[in-house]
Amino acid sequence: LFSTAGCDSAEHCLAITEYQDRHFICPSSDSLILYAVDYYDHHGNRAERAKAHYLLGCVEADLFNRAQAIYQLRLAARLNPDKNNNQQALIYSRLSYLLYEHHLYPEAEEIYQQSLQLAEFRHDTIDLTHSLMQLGNLLLLKSQTVDAASYIEKAYQLSLTQSDNYLQATVLTALYSLYKQTGEFEKAEWAARLCYSIVPHPTRTWPAMYNLGETLYNKEQLDSAALLLKPILEIDHSYELRANAADILEKISIKQGNTTQAHTYNELQKALRRSAQMSLQTTAVLRQELEELEIQAYNRQRTSIILWISVSILIVIIISIFIVIIYRYLKKQTLTQQIANMQSARQSLVQEEFASSEVYTKLMHIVELARVNPFTRENLTNNDWQQLSVYADNLFAGIITHLRTSYHLSEDELHICLLFLLNVPVICIGHFVKGYSRNTIQLKARQIPLNAGAAKGTLLRDWLAAEVHKLKS
Repeated sequence: LFSTAGCDSAEHCLAITEYQDRHFICPSSDSLILYAVDYYDHHGNRAERAKAHYLLGCVEADLFNRAQAIYQLRLAARLNPDKNNNQQALIYSRLSYLLYEHHLYPEAEEIYQQSLQLAEFRHDTIDLTHSLMQLGNLLLLKSQTVDAASYIEKAYQLSLTQSDNYLQATVLTALYSLYKQTGEFEKAEWAARLCYSIVPHPTRTWPAMYNLGETLYNKEQLDSAALLLKPILEIDHSYELRANAADILEKISIKQGNTTQAHTYNELQKALRRSAQMSLQTTAVLRQELEELEIQAYNRQRTSIILWISVSILIVIIISIFIVIIYRYLKKQTLTQQIANMQSARQSLVQEEFASSEVYTKLMHIVELARVNPFTRENLTNNDWQQLSVYADNLFAGIITHLRTSYHLSEDELHICLLFLLNVPVICIGHFVKGYSRNTIQLKARQIPLNAGAAKGTLLRDWLAAEVHKLKS
């Protein structure tokens, strides 16, 4: 009873924290999520622990506990058993942002590289765009402009495929920095103007205002430049950006003959530069704090191992008392295995029958024809589809009937699922289903699990495998 109550409480704490994180609600403390972390560290699996530590990292970041936030997110990345799932993408996204924000550039680059590989694997265009852009920015910091250009320009092309103006504006900011660094000032002006014109609201990307203000200053449009740069001085972050804005405003004041105002901007710029320098100095302190946290974790793990060894010795002694129970268990396992063997043998017979059937031979024949000649007219008949559906039901625990009755899929969708189950190459599936293009098939393959209530990004093959597993269970 206590265990059940503890589990419910931990799930409740986790759900509240997750809701707050998704809706950008800053928590007042980390007590809720710490309860869930403590429970899952003792009773949860790796996936549950990874999620709990991820949310703890998010909370610590909101509370400005930088070292703890980064440490918890790193721990979550190590704990997560599936390195290719959405949870890992979330962890990488938050962790890389924190590392970059706090000038831990080598560490950030490593995470962005991993995030890039994961985004490519998951075909996640938004994450891929962000990773490419940030890797390009990091290369710009190292003055590797050629490599930076390949990343940032590719990120821009990808951003054009998304209906997300903020994403495109963010990439345009990186493009502006690239072109300014390479001396391509006309392109830099184009990027600055386009960025400012499409950004949903200027305050969501202060660099857009600064970049356009800098561009206008270089073109001697002083009043317009000042109008854009002055609001930047009021933001509560980015000392460097504010200092740069103050620097240009000082130059504008000098050109306009306002020496008093120029002096004010000069003093403000100096103060902001000092703050920026102090912020950079905290990077070394942050690294030291992270090292100390890792050492503490290592010591706790070593103590835990010693305790585990002691408990293991005690368990070995206790196990000797239960030999009879173990024997009965093994006997039961043997019986279970025999049943499984019988089921496997039956499955093999069905597979052999299918492999030698006329409809399978016809299917494979058309696949080969379609590979050579995509315009071949030979195709499956309604009777062929019915036979394939019957075989699929026999091979995969009634999956086609299940999909038709439980999710009310259309015939086209059922045919796509059927061909995926029978491992027909994606490039050939469109031939069998209304001559759809490969892109259309891939789009429908992503939409089918989504319409059935699966998580966004779930692959059709994975979803079908899960449905078959459910039916077998």
